[in-house]
Amino acid sequence: MEMKINGKDVKLKFGVKFCRIMDEKHKIDYEGMQFGMGVVNALLGLEQKNVSVLSDIIDAATKSEYHQDDVDDAIEDYAEREGGLKKLFEQVKSEMGKSPVVQETEKAFKNAPNDTKTNQKKPTKA
Repeated sequence: MEMKINGKDVKLKFGVKFCRIMDEKHKIDYEGMQFGMGVVNALLGLEQKNVSVLSDIIDAATKSEYHQDDVDDAIEDYAEREGGLKKLFEQVKSEMGKSPVVQETEKAFKNAPNDTKTNQKKPTKA
């Protein structure tokens, strides 16, 4: 997938470097330990149509070679040119899903709600 940033067609790549950059951007702290949640947060952000997360995804997919403001401007230009961001969200989600590096995390993300439901205990009456 390509995106126009600063007037240039830039290839977006969703490989290991993408995952590392996203993990740096999106960490959680649990009992003093930090965990990278970049790809999971990216998938969630795409589902929620979160433009800030979309910007982080595109930045990471360019290996952070562009200033975040340039990525934001490119997204705004796209929205104006295309009449919104729906198509961009769909394209990014589709391209991420094609990456062998992201696929297992995406499968786990999609199955998480079902796993959670089946593992929950039924409430007991007091």
